[in-house]
Amino acid sequence: SHLLRDKIMFLLKSFISKYPNNGRAYFTDVGSRDLRGGLELFRGFFQSVRPVIGKVVVNVDISASAMYKPGPFLDLALEVIGIRGNARALNFRKHSKEWNILSQFFKNVMIDIKLPTKKTITKKIVGLVEAAGRFEFKKEQEDGSFLPTTVAEHYYKTYNIRLLFPDIIGIELSRGAGKNTVIPAEVCHVTPGQRYTRKLPQQMTSTMVDFSKFRPEKRLDMIVGNKGDRTLEYATSPYIQDAEMKISDKPILVEGQLIKPPSIFYGARQMAATWNVSRQHLHSPETIRAWAVVDYSMRLDPDVVQRFMQALEQCCTARGKVVKSKPSYKRGSGVGSIEKDIREACSQALAKAPPNYKKPPDVVLVILPPSAAEIRQDVKRTGDVILGVGIITNHDFWTNFVSWPGQLDQYCNNIAIKINARLTGVNCIPSSPAYEWFKDQPFMFMGADVGHPGPGIQNKPSVASLVFSYDRHGVKYSATSRVQEPRQERISELGPMVAEAISRFGKVNGTAPRRIMFFRDGLSESEYAGVAELEFQDIKEAIRRVWAEVKLNDPWPLITYVVVGKRHHIRFFPANPQDGDRKSGNVPAGFVASDGIASPIAKDFYLLSHGGLLGTSRPGHYIVLKDEIFNFDIKPIQEVSFTLCHAYVSATRSVSIPAPVYFDRISHVLQKVCARAEYHFDTSLRYMDDAATVTSGSSDGKQPFNLSKWRSGYSQTHPSVLSRMFFA
Repeated sequence: SHLLRDKIMFLLKSFISKYPNNGRAYFTDVGSRDLRGGLELFRGFFQSVRPVIGKVVVNVDISASAMYKPGPFLDLALEVIGIRGNARALNFRKHSKEWNILSQFFKNVMIDIKLPTKKTITKKIVGLVEAAGRFEFKKEQEDGSFLPTTVAEHYYKTYNIRLLFPDIIGIELSRGAGKNTVIPAEVCHVTPGQRYTRKLPQQMTSTMVDFSKFRPEKRLDMIVGNKGDRTLEYATSPYIQDAEMKISDKPILVEGQLIKPPSIFYGARQMAATWNVSRQHLHSPETIRAWAVVDYSMRLDPDVVQRFMQALEQCCTARGKVVKSKPSYKRGSGVGSIEKDIREACSQALAKAPPNYKKPPDVVLVILPPSAAEIRQDVKRTGDVILGVGIITNHDFWTNFVSWPGQLDQYCNNIAIKINARLTGVNCIPSSPAYEWFKDQPFMFMGADVGHPGPGIQNKPSVASLVFSYDRHGVKYSATSRVQEPRQERISELGPMVAEAISRFGKVNGTAPRRIMFFRDGLSESEYAGVAELEFQDIKEAIRRVWAEVKLNDPWPLITYVVVGKRHHIRFFPANPQDGDRKSGNVPAGFVASDGIASPIAKDFYLLSHGGLLGTSRPGHYIVLKDEIFNFDIKPIQEVSFTLCHAYVSATRSVSIPAPVYFDRISHVLQKVCARAEYHFDTSLRYMDDAATVTSGSSDGKQPFNLSKWRSGYSQTHPSVLSRMFFA
């Protein structure tokens, strides 16, 4: 089957090679959208060949990619830095802010050099040069001698081109053997059809999401070509015909089941799977003794914030929380004074707290301006690492409270459940038969992932994180993280991390776990046999070490190791639209399937655990690689996994993957553990500065990586917030 798959994939790649592509997806400018900032969005089709039990299938889906805009280099450069007007504004000095932005954006981009007496030449940008027209070099003469000249003089004498902008930046091209050539930017055009492979700027992400989402019926029509908008036609492809193959253009029909949603308990009250917290008493509400708000919005009247805090206090009280003090208010000064601002806010909060209360405030609510990446970084580092105080940030306060007062109740409830989780309270408890069976003995849920540097960034480390439950309901979590070599998928210190997690569980519960269900995010199929097997042995070794250190005679816990994937293109569509969700058109939440799409190399299934509000929902792909608990009885694994999708503390509906791995991911704008780790690096390392971390390249394209520097500059989470779900 592997030979057949490779042959089909070769034929498909041969067809798409005439389009911009990434090997598995190709893109066209049909329906493209301008992103500004020198970029545009193309839409296309993803395709891959998958062996399943008894056959080979071609997986086709809609895909999208950011592309460099083609056209004059000067126009794009002005657009990237947001300048309107004359190209003379591009006279930047080396290492200025604008220089760094343009250097990063255009690095390795192909350009067409158009000269009057020469054929168009296409070359790759290796760097920028300031005042390129004034750049001096020695030009070889007819007699073999070399005389000094400038780029401007050379272009005038050789091509009769008088440079209009000799003082602006120019382009540096590599000639090999360490020799570079300087080209005036005004004769360069960005070559069409180039994909932008770096991480999109935050302000463009929402546009990309909007561009990529389609209701299920529209997405299916585009894939099968019902509206004539699919450019890949297998029936007429000469590549497929020459190979004497046939690929059906009909989607396969998959039989699945609907898992019954778990019950959701607020105290003794049972709720449906999609629940509304607005009239509920939280299961185990915690007391607020001291709290504060720090305002960096720069435009809110303090009276507006005060009214909001009163509404939030009333909401917390209605949810069953006891609030023993009024929140303090401080207007923040901005970047450079974050730690000072929060310290002062904490002192003011303690002054309002009950007598003899000397601990850090329970929570600090920070209101951010709409664009505040630097402030947010300092705020999170101050709370997570330096002071050990729970911080909740909000950058859409104006939208939710000021512009849309009708949303105030929902907005306050969302913050109230976050506050309760940060104080180790329990908002609600999910329950299902398989979940209750699993809880019969002391247990832990664990979720692990590795966060890697963005595309094109080579000299920043990866960060591995482990999230683990420590309570008898499986809804309270703590986390630990480690720094490791860049782009290494195996968690190099998983053993010590698991040992730390089990030790913390033992201190809280006074007993050792008997069952551990380990969810691993981020592994590809090629890593199942290698990475997963090694990590399973690391977990076993951690258990052996903990048992030996504390001299336990209890049996070792049983382990189930499940890989959870969302980076795939399998989609489900209701065969009958009337069977789909009434609002979104998606297959109902709880749909699980494996027949017809199951892997021949591992026990796996696809579970659509969330209904989805916009676009076509993506199911989670679960691969059970080791199973000592259920003995590969797949149904209870499906039910426990689905129940855990209802255990995410900041949501009032099921999420896309189980809570232990959902905490480990970035979902929409929520920063989870791997992403939040960026706040733990010493600011002198400039971990957040992408422009400073894109390697300039050496002769072999690699540079030695100094891991010890990054490890020494990485601070662990403050002990005061370890058990307080600071990442929720």
